Amino acid sequence: MRKIAVTGGPATGKTTFLAILKELGYPTFSADEVVRRLIAPGGPAHERIRELCPWAVGPEGALDRRLILRRLVEDVAFRSVLEDLLHPLVKDELLAFFEAHSGTEFVFAEIPLLFEAGWEELFDEVWVVACDKETQKARLHQRLSDPELVERLLATQLSLSEKIKRADRTFSSEKAPEVLKRELQELLSRMRRPCSERP
Repeated sequence: MRKIAVTGGPATGKTTFLAILKELGYPTFSADEVVRRLIAPGGPAHERIRELCPWAVGPEGALDRRLILRRLVEDVAFRSVLEDLLHPLVKDELLAFFEAHSGTEFVFAEIPLLFEAGWEELFDEVWVVACDKETQKARLHQRLSDPELVERLLATQLSLSEKIKRADRTFSSEKAPEVLKRELQELLSRMRRPCSERP
């Protein structure tokens, strides 16, 4: 089994990229989806997050992720406490995902904070999904509608240029999804063939 991490910066197209891989039939894992499930009402981390963030609990008991994000980018100590709580839980689920698909040729895991968490050693390859800075900021402004929050969020993570330097492969999310899909089909077909058969 070849374990491939998919990472990048906020709003660089990781989720769309992972969806293409899933559409192609490969097992996929999303750290963001796991976190959403962990902190949702009834989730394993929900009560602890409620204790840490009483100011982010809505009338139905759901957590306001926007308020938590704002606190994350403003308070390093809070971010560290939250990561110490959530990262081990996400890692356990990631390892269980690997175990469940141990007989599969390729598995893909979207890990936004791969380098920041030091998890690159868990994978055989790291693929970064990138776009230019203006495109990234435009996507984030559309998503968050808060220029200050956008800048603070970008400042909390390793720069995209540094992630690209540390990646095995880089893909542009500014290409049409059908183009990316075709590129991935061709690449994975080549990766499947023995070295002696590759051009």
